[in-house]
Amino acid sequence: MRHPDALRRAGAGVVVAVVGLLLVVLASSPAAAHAVLVGTDPQDGSVVDAPPTELVLTFNEPVRGVPDGTTILAADGTPLEVAVAAVDDTLVLTPASVLADGTYVVSWRVISLDTHPVAGAFTFSVGEPSATSVAASVPEPTTALVVARAAGQALLYVAVLGVTGLVVFELLVLQASPGAMPVLRRRLHVTRAAGAALAAATAVLTVPLTVAWQAGGGLDALARAGTWTGGLTSDTAVASLLAVVGVVVATVAARRAGHDARRAWPAGVATASAAAALGSLLVVGHTRTFGPGWLVLGADALHVATGAVWLGGVVGLVATLSRSAGVDPRRAAATVARFSALGAWLVAALALTGTVLGWRVVGTLEALVTSGYGRTLLVKVAVAVVIVGIAAYNRFRLVPAVRSAAEAGAVRGATADASRRTLRRTVAGEAALLGLVLAATGALVSQQPPAAAVSAQAAAGTAAQVVETAVPLGDGTLRARVSPGRAGVNALELEVLDAEGAPIEPVETPQVAVSLPAVGLGPLTRPLTATGPGRYEATLDLPLPGAWELEVSVRTSKYDNPIARIPVEVTP
Repeated sequence: MRHPDALRRAGAGVVVAVVGLLLVVLASSPAAAHAVLVGTDPQDGSVVDAPPTELVLTFNEPVRGVPDGTTILAADGTPLEVAVAAVDDTLVLTPASVLADGTYVVSWRVISLDTHPVAGAFTFSVGEPSATSVAASVPEPTTALVVARAAGQALLYVAVLGVTGLVVFELLVLQASPGAMPVLRRRLHVTRAAGAALAAATAVLTVPLTVAWQAGGGLDALARAGTWTGGLTSDTAVASLLAVVGVVVATVAARRAGHDARRAWPAGVATASAAAALGSLLVVGHTRTFGPGWLVLGADALHVATGAVWLGGVVGLVATLSRSAGVDPRRAAATVARFSALGAWLVAALALTGTVLGWRVVGTLEALVTSGYGRTLLVKVAVAVVIVGIAAYNRFRLVPAVRSAAEAGAVRGATADASRRTLRRTVAGEAALLGLVLAATGALVSQQPPAAAVSAQAAAGTAAQVVETAVPLGDGTLRARVSPGRAGVNALELEVLDAEGAPIEPVETPQVAVSLPAVGLGPLTRPLTATGPGRYEATLDLPLPGAWELEVSVRTSKYDNPIARIPVEVTP
């Protein structure tokens, strides 16, 4: 018969080996951020003499096209038949017929290496510009779809981390030999089985939700068969399959390991499968797009593993401390004390890895408070701090009281029962708050990190010389950001704020014109694309260095149409 400690050591070794293998595989992927459009042929706003046979959009990293995500509209809004092909870092559009004279609007949508969609629009003219033209529009996912995807991601995290954490709890933390405490082990198995079922359901649903999100659609897209089949070969589908297989095998093997002390293989299979399920959370997401890969992926792997051990531990402790579980108070106290000692290391690991990930993904302290991603991350950190406070109270006040009462044999005393009930309630509170942390994590998955643009420019080999400014706009403020601030193609981001600094929705899409007064160039109008409440983006072609001027007209109400002028210094 093998000693339980030998099983634990074998299981820990398998976990380390599997996680190490996952890190090697993931670290071999190129590190970049969201794809950035670095040029178009024809150029945005240009007038060409002959109709092009192909339109080429060049990005700083390989991209994938989105089915029906790219369109070409004539000046009167008529869509043209076009073939779309993604070739490495280019998107090639081939019109089915020769383009007549006039202005054309190209609306494009691609998928970055991190599976996040990137969209935009540009215009060009053949022969001469049309007298009128349609505004460029880029489809964006509906709020309902974004919320549904975030909720699905959160539930998937809860299920995967809960199942894997309970495997670790039963095999490595629970103070009992295999086969002991049958009622508690049955409850742990039922909880893992429910978590595995939830993980399977949310993992399957994540694939079509991601496809619809990438295409900029709504929940109605789930009624189309193409939405379900379109992502079967995607990274999201691979991650979902790995998660489902991992949690199901871990659940089955952990039950066998909890009842059989004669064989070590069920514990090894359970821990290896749990590690594979955790690895599924690293296959897609932001951390694959920030470097250095060994640091960010390593921190993310440790962060996920630590979260799993903590979540599974507190859920397991709630079951252990329940009087109906029939656990001897001395064994329950020993289990609580052992997990409490482990908690100090978990807190240290979470703090260290969270700091590393925040530094690499958010980028700056300013972005931490000014971006939606940063504010969501602050909420997650705030809830985590409360959890740490509860854990500290448990460790230094309640756990010693429960252990002392158990060692003294006061198993039926009122004081011992009160301490045990209080500890169970506070641990249940930890579990509930961990659910909020995972809900925030699900929301972060769908948001763009503020450091993405800067990282993308670095990946493209260009030095970012970002021009940022804020100017008055009526009673509010208009913020503008132009990057990279060099002659050529630039990205413009605008944010319209009220007097309190909150984003506002103009009555109409703002109008932007650029000019270079020193040489009498302009004004040249550029279409804006809405990216969020009060937020807009545009592609600017600034061919010459010098002191450019942006004129932004914003209709904030039926009668108010303030105009802001923004100086932009463009370097060679």
